[in-house]
Amino acid sequence: MKRTFGDASFLLATAIFVLSASCTLAHAQTAAPVLVGKITGNVNTHTAKFGDSVIAKTVKPGKLKDGTDVPKGSKLIGSITGVVAKQGDKNSAIAIKFTDVQLKSGTIVPIQGLIVAIGPDPSSKGEGLGSNSVLGRGGVGSTPGLDPNVGLGHAGDNDEIPKGSTLEGVSLGLHLDSAMATEMIGYRRDIKLDSDVMIKLELE
Repeated sequence: MKRTFGDASFLLATAIFVLSASCTLAHAQTAAPVLVGKITGNVNTHTAKFGDSVIAKTVKPGKLKDGTDVPKGSKLIGSITGVVAKQGDKNSAIAIKFTDVQLKSGTIVPIQGLIVAIGPDPSSKGEGLGSNSVLGRGGVGSTPGLDPNVGLGHAGDNDEIPKGSTLEGVSLGLHLDSAMATEMIGYRRDIKLDSDVMIKLELE
């Protein structure tokens, strides 16, 4: 049977649809799980020391790679693996490694992951933000073109923060360092993390 141009177009369109669906499914299956938490306590490169604890509490349910449920309110447990305080006009730096999650049942499960997002809690709507929060200062984020008001005014905003750093003057490393920690740099300022700051941890 002789095939027409219309037949060929149909077959091509069908092939593209199947390939697209397969790629979407493969991406969904391989997407790394993430845990979203809020820093508890205070971390400041001016006073922090190597080995100091860094704790965050999850603000939404999540799952580990093995399928373990992580309820809202679980603790992400980490520590500082490197810190440099600001001196004069020089930059500050800090490296944080999260090693465990403590479930609400008390069970502690080892984890490893990269902080892929850090920023002020959007649900605060500019109230009570720390001195280093982009909304508290009314400035723009460290990512060029970032609107500091992104995400305000919608239900569930406290579940999400933009990828990267939205803390003014603070950049976020894109990869784990040799100690399997996430590095941050404060440009001519100390880095201050408090209960107004949220993180998103992508699990390895």
